[in-house]
Amino acid sequence: MDSGAECGWATRPDSLVAKLGSLDDEAIARPRPPPIPLHLGPVHLDDGGRKLLAADGRTGVEQLTTATGWSPTTVRRRMTELRERGVLYLDIDIDARLFGLGPRTLLWLSVAPAHLEEAGAALATHPEIAFAAATTGPTNLYATVVCANHRDLYRYLTTRVAALPAITHIETAPVIRTVKRAAARQT
Repeated sequence: MDSGAECGWATRPDSLVAKLGSLDDEAIARPRPPPIPLHLGPVHLDDGGRKLLAADGRTGVEQLTTATGWSPTTVRRRMTELRERGVLYLDIDIDARLFGLGPRTLLWLSVAPAHLEEAGAALATHPEIAFAAATTGPTNLYATVVCANHRDLYRYLTTRVAALPAITHIETAPVIRTVKRAAARQT
């Protein structure tokens, strides 16, 4: 994890894939994007940039040149720029059932502010956690949990989550059905 990150422990979008044990350490480390430089300020998009970001993630450079009106060199340069700024990132969409995992469950936790860093860092290391981040509002810690079944979810919540420091409240919401995912193809 990047110790320069705002909350110090937020998980990456692909962290569940890394935690499943299907990839060796070298394969997990290879595709890491550079850290996002927070001091660079906002990114301004022109019409071409908006068209670039609106394109399907599987679109090739040739199709992107047509969509944006840019040259292939400009498309590649702008994509690199947007990746470096954290506006464009590459993610992997998996069918968790192929790895023996059940549906996602969303968690909202209230943690005493003095213990938020400790609780968030611990939660982010759990293999069941696909994503975790600090939030604002009535709950200050959010996580997406993926367990094999409801029994495993119950066991996880009543043991590992219950052992986290200074949790004062927890809400759970199983995801019954996902209507649209970021990279899912419509068939």
